[in-house]
Amino acid sequence: MPIPTDDPRIRLQATAFVIYHHADLQKARQFYTDFGMSIAHETDQEIFFQGYGVEPFIYIARRAEGESFFEGAAYEVESRAELERAAKIKDATSISSLKAPGGGEVVRLTDPVGHHVYLVHGQTKKECTPPGLKKLVVNYEDEKPRKGHFHRFEPGPAPVHRWGHYGVTYPDGTYQLMLDWYTSTLALAVSDVVYKDDKPITCFFHIDRGLEFTDHHAFFFKRVKSGQKPNVAHAAFEVHDFDIQMLGHNYLEEKGHETCWGVGRHFLGSQVFDYWFDSSKFIVEHYADGDLVNSETKIAHISAGPHALKTWGPPVPETW
Repeated sequence: MPIPTDDPRIRLQATAFVIYHHADLQKARQFYTDFGMSIAHETDQEIFFQGYGVEPFIYIARRAEGESFFEGAAYEVESRAELERAAKIKDATSISSLKAPGGGEVVRLTDPVGHHVYLVHGQTKKECTPPGLKKLVVNYEDEKPRKGHFHRFEPGPAPVHRWGHYGVTYPDGTYQLMLDWYTSTLALAVSDVVYKDDKPITCFFHIDRGLEFTDHHAFFFKRVKSGQKPNVAHAAFEVHDFDIQMLGHNYLEEKGHETCWGVGRHFLGSQVFDYWFDSSKFIVEHYADGDLVNSETKIAHISAGPHALKTWGPPVPETW
């Protein structure tokens, strides 16, 4: 059951895409094809990358005039009526055509610290084209259903299914302002909260569809590090399973790309994670096997530290 019809928040359907500007667009093109995306459309100024899911694209790479930067992230809303309501929000843009594969319309919002949130509706979805990936039959120590059949894998990129979540940073002292804006403006609900010295510093949000289950988080925010400006934390893209993730990890290493953190398993959300620096030093993630939550799922409250970030995996890097 979705949220009630009289809920004043903008009703979200799913995550849609992210937008980044790169000083070297061709290097970004190489990285993201190695990362497991394919190209839906490209010009000299921008590239639309797609996964094998139904979304017409999941990542826009645009040529930056100067330094590389993150422009924002987009959610799909339930109806055009939601766009009409969104266009009335303070500092929102009017509804405009989305000049991209799949068409549709878009409204841009701006959060209290300046991050852009795009809302889209009316995109024409494409056919899901899974690249022949198998759901493995696993032999456990006490139950071995796979008899006479073997696991065999082809080396190469980890095919990306879709864009799943992202996070941003906020200036010290604006946690409550950010929390109030995101939970009163958009149909996002808190999944987990991380505390330091009894003060909340990081919050994870899922798309609120009432009793319908959605990903553990579509969005999070965390406090910016001292001396830095608010920015994107990372964007995460779903892959098929752990084996595909490891094959992709090996492929990215062979191509000479820079690993950030992984492979490991998160505590909050349970995802198997693998973080990389792209060609512009933005952090992006391959993830698999994440949790699903709904309005009845208990919110976790946990103190900050390595235990809040991983169940297993390499030491948490200074980047975090």
